[in-house]
Amino acid sequence: MNLTHNGRSEAVTRALSDFGSEDSFRHAAKRFAEHYKYEVHASTVSRVTKQVAEDALSYVEQTLAEASDASEHAPAFAEGVECMVVDLDGCEIRTAVFAPGGQAQDRTPVRQAPTQQKEIAWREVRIGFARPLESMSKTYVGKKASYPDVVSDLVQAAVLQGMAPTTQVIGVGDGGIGLKEELEKQFPTMQFVLDKPHLKDHLYETAEAVGLSQQERVAWVKTRLDAICAGDVGTVKAELEETYANAPHDRVRRFLEYLTRFADAVDYDHFTKHGYPIGSGEVESAHKMIPQKRLKLPGACWHPDSINPMVALRIVRANEWWEDFWKGRIEEKLAA
Repeated sequence: MNLTHNGRSEAVTRALSDFGSEDSFRHAAKRFAEHYKYEVHASTVSRVTKQVAEDALSYVEQTLAEASDASEHAPAFAEGVECMVVDLDGCEIRTAVFAPGGQAQDRTPVRQAPTQQKEIAWREVRIGFARPLESMSKTYVGKKASYPDVVSDLVQAAVLQGMAPTTQVIGVGDGGIGLKEELEKQFPTMQFVLDKPHLKDHLYETAEAVGLSQQERVAWVKTRLDAICAGDVGTVKAELEETYANAPHDRVRRFLEYLTRFADAVDYDHFTKHGYPIGSGEVESAHKMIPQKRLKLPGACWHPDSINPMVALRIVRANEWWEDFWKGRIEEKLAA
């Protein structure tokens, strides 16, 4: 059966990594015993799942790279979908690494090894997807990486979904520093749409900062949000500049800079008329489904090097590449 010392058949490896990609390794071991009447230790599930996750990361990278290569060799006049939606957002995952003992506040003593401590940190994982405007079929990407790296993967995902040079791309996102700029850089036909709830939150924060009561804020925000939605960004900016000209307020100044930066991304009535999404609800759901469901379990900590492989394993599942992934693994082993 080509099994080596401490080795397992592909069927067992698949079952262990299947459970390990969905539940904590301890619960995955229990599920495996319930289904197959064979007990394994949680450490075994962890080791097997993380090994498969490394292969999943390579598989995702190769799949996206092949899409990019095919796009580069396609004719310039190749037809694609008319309009493509892309969305990108981040969430924090708790990480821990062992370090020598010390007095740093972010270090937690390790019970089994008092001379060592865990350095706890939160790392941002960015998840995105691409889908044709008229379809709900998505290709997901994600990793712990900078905007340029993740957006590059997002471009390849859009190609897989049918993006061509003439495709109108609608990018939805929050006000993260550098996000809009990087999307526009890598998607030449991009129309960025600022997440409307994000803008609304900024308006409420500004209303609170200038001293409006809770009751006054509702009407104040609604008036200005309605004007912005109708395309009257200039009117709102002029009104705020005039009202607070003699009493400069730092929060108002920062909101004006924010509104100036996104002036072409808040014409919500126009966007809605054309069927464009104006909120990031879809990618927030993707965060719950892909990284958070597995990597953000209560009390869970991950080594930083384990995050991208585990996210890739979850993406293989979310993109419905699971069967192809395992078929490729088996073919490689048979060829060897």
